[in-house]
Amino acid sequence: MRFAWKFARNRNRWQKDAPTSAAAKAVSRYVGFFVSVVVGSIGCAETPDYSDELPRITPTPPVAAISTLDVAEGFEMELIAAEPLVTSPVAMEWDASGALFVCEMRGYSEDRQQGMSRIARLRDRDGDGVYDERTTYADGLFWPTAIFPYDGGLFVGDAPDLFYFKDTDGDGVSDRKQRVLTGFGTSNVQGLLNSFRWGLDNRIHIACSSVGGSIRHPHAAGDDGGQNIRGRDLAFDPKTYQFQATSGAAQHGMCFDDWGHKFASSNSDHIQQVMYRDADIAANPFYSPPPSRLSIAEDGPQAEVYRASPVEPWRKVRTRLRVSGRAKGPIEGGGRAAGYFTGATGVTIYRGDAWPAKWKGTAIVGDVGSNLIHRKRLQLSGLEFIARRIDDQDEFVTSTDIWFRPAQFANAPDGTLHVIDMYREVIEHPASLPPEIKKHLDLTSGRDRGRLYRIVPTGFQPRPIENLHAASTAQLCSLLAHPNAWHRETAARLLYQRQDQSAVPRLVSLIENSASPLGRMHALYALDGLGHLDAATLDLGLTDSNAHVRRHAVRLSRAFQDVPSVGERYEELAADESIEVRYELAFALTDAVPQRRVAALTKILRQDPSDRWIQMAVQTAIGSEAKALVEILRNDETLAAQVGEDFEHQLVAQVQTRARNPDAATLKMAASTPTAVPARSAEETAERAAVVTRYLGALDRDGNRDRGQEVFKKNCSQCHRVDGIGHELGPNLAAIATRGAATLITSVMDPNREVNPQYLNYIVLTDDARVVSGMIVDEGSTSVTLRQADNATETLLRVEIDEFHSSGKSFMPEGLESAIDEQAMADLVAYLIEPAH
Repeated sequence: MRFAWKFARNRNRWQKDAPTSAAAKAVSRYVGFFVSVVVGSIGCAETPDYSDELPRITPTPPVAAISTLDVAEGFEMELIAAEPLVTSPVAMEWDASGALFVCEMRGYSEDRQQGMSRIARLRDRDGDGVYDERTTYADGLFWPTAIFPYDGGLFVGDAPDLFYFKDTDGDGVSDRKQRVLTGFGTSNVQGLLNSFRWGLDNRIHIACSSVGGSIRHPHAAGDDGGQNIRGRDLAFDPKTYQFQATSGAAQHGMCFDDWGHKFASSNSDHIQQVMYRDADIAANPFYSPPPSRLSIAEDGPQAEVYRASPVEPWRKVRTRLRVSGRAKGPIEGGGRAAGYFTGATGVTIYRGDAWPAKWKGTAIVGDVGSNLIHRKRLQLSGLEFIARRIDDQDEFVTSTDIWFRPAQFANAPDGTLHVIDMYREVIEHPASLPPEIKKHLDLTSGRDRGRLYRIVPTGFQPRPIENLHAASTAQLCSLLAHPNAWHRETAARLLYQRQDQSAVPRLVSLIENSASPLGRMHALYALDGLGHLDAATLDLGLTDSNAHVRRHAVRLSRAFQDVPSVGERYEELAADESIEVRYELAFALTDAVPQRRVAALTKILRQDPSDRWIQMAVQTAIGSEAKALVEILRNDETLAAQVGEDFEHQLVAQVQTRARNPDAATLKMAASTPTAVPARSAEETAERAAVVTRYLGALDRDGNRDRGQEVFKKNCSQCHRVDGIGHELGPNLAAIATRGAATLITSVMDPNREVNPQYLNYIVLTDDARVVSGMIVDEGSTSVTLRQADNATETLLRVEIDEFHSSGKSFMPEGLESAIDEQAMADLVAYLIEPAH
């Protein structure tokens, strides 16, 4: 009742900030409805009416929201903010003073250009854990998806830009806006940059999702195309704005655990582990490692979920139409409309101190499509985690309200886990909704709503949020050993931000005397951030009793390998009891002198000869000494048998590739970044538009499905798959067909009008004069994998690439009018659009 009373008390005060008048919202709905009806009906003389099956769903008022939730035994959900205090939330972060910033993506999913999104700043004035004051910190944003506080301001990801906002006069409203980086992709509303996280390395890490981008500083020279981060994430220094690609690139959700292991999530692959850092493999351009992301769920990436909410009517209708063939599109889940991960998001490891200790390290994942929160227990097996379901045929949190959309989570200053509920009637990519269904939905419904919760143990008593901005340097050093992750990370960030050199002796003392391994590890990184990590202090970390501390000391030691004491420690650590320490050491040995490198890597390999990640690390680190390791294997039959023939073949391939490229590899790496081509001319654009106009006349012709199937087999099946025919190389034509016949014709006859970056065609000239073309399906620091027209893939080392061009065009060729006339187009439309009889 305390929450209901407080919301009622503040409703009038909040209402003045409520967005968008009722009249404006009504106009928006009617305009959207009109457009969807017109577009959806193109090419269809009669569109079935499913209005009786697609009723609108009524939202639950905030005061009644708790009653819709069912939480696992021992836990409770508390509502801490709701509309109109907060609307369309997608990310949250606390600054050092305890103010909560919330990213409000009100332009989701089709109204980016209206610039209606914003950042809210919330305060809990009476300390009871419920927010009661709001300021709009920044507005006029497009599709903001992530935020992070630093130095009294706030970094905001609003693709294509990363901004820095700051309130310089203390009124709670930003009056300074600086563009920091630019070039992040915007082609997919569900594939934008997200999940800003503070790393142990004193950088802010960004999940760059599926659309990537070519990132550059906004003041860079005009000929600077930026760094392409497709297939990778990014980390940047908040002081200098220097950035570096990192491994990752899952869809939405990225986090670290207490010890720096990185995890990610994608819609249908709900929990993944990132197995190495991009920088670890970048030093050896003659070896192509396996992809960095690994699915770790014991029950599979698209595992079963147990929702309590009714399945949305539109999901039922869409699935039925797809199964029957009356609507095109992928039939998911074997024809089931729900019951499995379809909208996994926000993977977060619980790192607080308010829950019982046995739950620390639990992995939390939301499914916005099934209105639930899922949890898993992580168990390390060698170098890979196994994520096992905790709740048997149940979930951590379920809701009977289909508006409940748990999109992100945050480890909070009070030690609990906070939940962002975007609270929308529909969460779905607009292109995935058939027009005959979409016209009955309102994708803006819920724009003026949103909720924040916290998950607390039964009997939890709120504690006030500490103002760490006012903490002394000595206090910040002590907080590096705090049991709550928010305190540790905020203290680490403030120490880096302040650069107060008086912290140095305190940090050294922490490494020498603290009983907390977490505190000792953080102190090592804090010293590094202050520029005062030396070999003597580092030696304390390399000999620490805790394996995680040793592992991170190894990571920090790479600049000290010329110091004799560090080299001696390397020899000892090559036989360390922890495989994680040995794995980290293998990467560090990349920088070691050849003799020490070969000896230590051989020792590491002997202990774990069949572990694929140890093999990968050794292949990466061996570098110019690959030939020496080949000789060792040929003289040691036991070790050769243990590692297997493929391992030796990969080493030999490295030797041969290096022999073909005797010059410094870095001189050729520049050629391995694809160069863009100029946009097509106005004449070419007009020519394609004329072709499309002519072929739209096919809509007036009667088509024949059987003939259309033959047209598809002859002209489309090499790259597209429908009804079990063809190769799924390009986008699913059935999914395109759901957008109407006119859209289908435009996509076929003018494939370059709007190209998803995923389907761009690239042309590579190798150093042995081969030409390889295709779509990029995997990319890292040292290699690129292309998928070709015959559905085969080829991985090319960047060092073997002489020229690398983006055609700027779709993998699908232009000029199909030479093979498909208007009647054939009518037949193709009939095959792809009309239901089978």
